[in-house]
Amino acid sequence: MSRRSPNEMSVLVPPNLGPLAPSDPRRLGPYLVIGRIGSGGTGTVFAAVDPMGGDDPLAAVKALHSPELDDPRTRGLLHARLEALAAVDGRVYVPPVRFDADGAPPWLAMPYVSGIPLAAYIRRRGPMGPGRLLALAAGLAEGLLALHRRHVPHGDIKPGNVIIGSRGPRILDCALPGDDEVLRRTAGAWLSPERHQGAPPSPAADVFAWGAVLAFSATGKLPFGLGEPEVLARRVQTEEPMLEGVPRELMPLVARALAKDPAERPSIRELIGSAIAAWEQAVAEDGKGAGQAGVRGTAVTKVLSREWQGVVEPARLPRVIKLDDGAVRRPGRVPLLIGGAAVVAALLGGGAWAGLRVMDGGDEPAPRPSESPSAPVETEEGPRTATVRFDPTEQEDPQDGPWVFTRVEEADPGAEPPEGGALRPQDWDAYWVPSEGAEPETAVIPEDAEVFCANYCTPGPGWIEDGRGTYETTGADFTEYLSWGRVVIAEVEFAEGGGDGGEPEIVRITELYPQPLTG
Repeated sequence: MSRRSPNEMSVLVPPNLGPLAPSDPRRLGPYLVIGRIGSGGTGTVFAAVDPMGGDDPLAAVKALHSPELDDPRTRGLLHARLEALAAVDGRVYVPPVRFDADGAPPWLAMPYVSGIPLAAYIRRRGPMGPGRLLALAAGLAEGLLALHRRHVPHGDIKPGNVIIGSRGPRILDCALPGDDEVLRRTAGAWLSPERHQGAPPSPAADVFAWGAVLAFSATGKLPFGLGEPEVLARRVQTEEPMLEGVPRELMPLVARALAKDPAERPSIRELIGSAIAAWEQAVAEDGKGAGQAGVRGTAVTKVLSREWQGVVEPARLPRVIKLDDGAVRRPGRVPLLIGGAAVVAALLGGGAWAGLRVMDGGDEPAPRPSESPSAPVETEEGPRTATVRFDPTEQEDPQDGPWVFTRVEEADPGAEPPEGGALRPQDWDAYWVPSEGAEPETAVIPEDAEVFCANYCTPGPGWIEDGRGTYETTGADFTEYLSWGRVVIAEVEFAEGGGDGGEPEIVRITELYPQPLTG
């Protein structure tokens, strides 16, 4: 976009841009950080601008935080991996354009790609129809082929790393040195049996992940169900996937891709060829393929031109970015790996993702603390607040609700909470027990309900005060998380009266999580 003055830049920003936490960096390499896109187990992704401008100065910059990157050898492996990724064809995979493996923290920058994460797309719209599903199958396989041609397996294919845009699917992110243990905890449903056993990323493991993503896209359900990481790892290695609902055209290919033995899985080229063949047969059977004769490009292009219709990308919003006095200086020696105009992008981390509220224009606001009461709010009908557990595995209708919760209390009120520095969500869950006589209840959660996150939307404990969430999200983000995430302990506030259908309505959710260790 055009420069407005020496100290301002007009930029189109994503609608899901969240505010920065006090501990977030304000600069990464030459980039000025302006907000959060998402975060997960392997890093935090920021929206950032290059003060030198260009056709599109907006970038998605991922700050990596694996403890293993403290090792110089691992940093060397990271540099080599990022160099290889930078050379990958960018038509379906979104490669890094700049990176610094020796930075503090290490980071990589990608063009900002506009679109909808596949996970959110399926949760909101339901399973894909056969035509679009075949186009997804071919498009993802083509992206994997571009990686494998450079001898770089992806290693972290999952719905959160696939963006649905108007021109087709795009693959984001990639497993990096130091990610393996985190991925086994956060992406267990998509990792192959051999990856759970400690094997490195491989083309065959990418094929397995391709099959799992296609099964999810066809059914709207996780192919190995919900569960803790160790449970999912066992199912992936010993149980058959749930494939009911996969169209007959793709069933044999998806079933073979999910074979336990890597040698029994099809190759990437076979995935593309078989998906195209299935599509051509379906077109011939319905007698509507004549219009494809004039479409130029590969067979995958022809599938997308026919089947990839009606996908609308979220509109980016104009915003004026104020630059620091020193922000317009030309950056120093930062590797520029790919030239040319920026493609539009959104990069997500390797774990939970939550779309966040749009930032206001002007100066960067810090996330505001929750106005949390120290005692339950009382009304004539009784307390309007309660401490509850939301368990994703108990949700009967994770897409439309009502949402199930159970009132809880501390297991041992006199005990100190677990320390947050190394706390796992399941350990924090065990600190709470159902209140006396408590049974599962249901409530409505409006899309615009206030939600303050402490942990579920961040990679580890977020910016919190006294064990209470202060990172702002919305009811829509929270209920989306409940369709696939982990247990959340929260204080909830109910509206007066009932919601739709007489159900109680929750208007405020404040996640509870112990204060992390500092120093």
